[in-house]
Amino acid sequence: MHFTLPESAQAFRREVRDFLAERPMQDYPADATDGGYGTGPFSREFMRALGRRGWIGLTWPVELGGGGRPMIDQLVMLEELAFAGAPFGPLVGNDQWAQSLIRDSNDRLRDELLPAIAAGEATCWQGFSEPDAGSDLLALTTRAVRDGDEYVINGRKIWSSEAGAYTHGQLLARSESIEDAGSRANGLTMFVVPNDAPGLTLRPILAMTGEVYHYEAFLDDVRVPEWSVLGSEGEGFRELLRGLDRDRFWGRFTKPANLLTKLDQLDAHARSHRRDGRTIIEDSGIARRLVELRAEAAATRLLFHKLGWQLSNDLPVPYESALYKTMADELGQRVANLAADVLEQDTLIRREPHRFETEMHHLYLSSPGQTIAGGTSEVLRTTVATRGLGLAKG
Repeated sequence: MHFTLPESAQAFRREVRDFLAERPMQDYPADATDGGYGTGPFSREFMRALGRRGWIGLTWPVELGGGGRPMIDQLVMLEELAFAGAPFGPLVGNDQWAQSLIRDSNDRLRDELLPAIAAGEATCWQGFSEPDAGSDLLALTTRAVRDGDEYVINGRKIWSSEAGAYTHGQLLARSESIEDAGSRANGLTMFVVPNDAPGLTLRPILAMTGEVYHYEAFLDDVRVPEWSVLGSEGEGFRELLRGLDRDRFWGRFTKPANLLTKLDQLDAHARSHRRDGRTIIEDSGIARRLVELRAEAAATRLLFHKLGWQLSNDLPVPYESALYKTMADELGQRVANLAADVLEQDTLIRREPHRFETEMHHLYLSSPGQTIAGGTSEVLRTTVATRGLGLAKG
């Protein structure tokens, strides 16, 4: 295995660093909060700046307005954004949405949305989970009924990340009864719904951080044209599965880089602050945990690069994204716990007005939810056991 990047990727890394050096992150207002996934908050203006460089559609086919660049360039860019603490919140999810549009949508959807996505003007939230359909998405009850050349959608979605700040939703709904479809996995359809569609109401959910990251969506007779179907009618669950492994990969790829930066910050704080007459780093337990967590974050970063290589070469990845997502999220919790010990919990919970303490405060409060969002660690461990180790289900 080669651990060095090709020269073209190294040159692109330098280009991204120059881009970031010329644009102080504090100059970009945040339009939505940081979800704790390592991608920072969401700044529309920063997304537009990426769009002007052609970096949102970096790997898309040239004929569809993309850059036609290799996946390694995208990985390099995302890592540099994460190391810099850039506000690129929806970037990875947008790319997944765009790849679905490129792969499975009709010309009308592509023509309408891809240019807006590439410019940083269109963003997408996921409307999959429901109050009674979380890990078991096939239990969803949202319905889509055909009415001429339209569909009428009624239902409810929950835990939709940044839905109120984005422009469109990707909604999974039942368009055919289970009895007629023959199974729960059949008869589901994926729709692209604009946020300004009449009948769509988004209600913010206040998080422990005191901010709003998730939303609940209510759909009351929401009408969408037939060309808003992503993929084929009745094939929505297959559409969901096609993107699931990549979604978990992209959703956590930048987390190791983000955590390495936070560990550097904790190390610097521990070396410059004293407690009980000595610097915090002189506590052997603190020093040991810093070293161990750095090694774990570096190893997790390499594993994500390996998975990126597998995905870019269309190799089978039956369990890897589930495993690495779990590793990254649980690592985040351990870094948060270390932050509590280095800063002392009362300081962490008070949320000091300095960026370092604020970031650690946010990590401490958001990290528990990371092992639930996108698939709980318990469910994903079962995936690793059955799909990776070949153990029997039961």
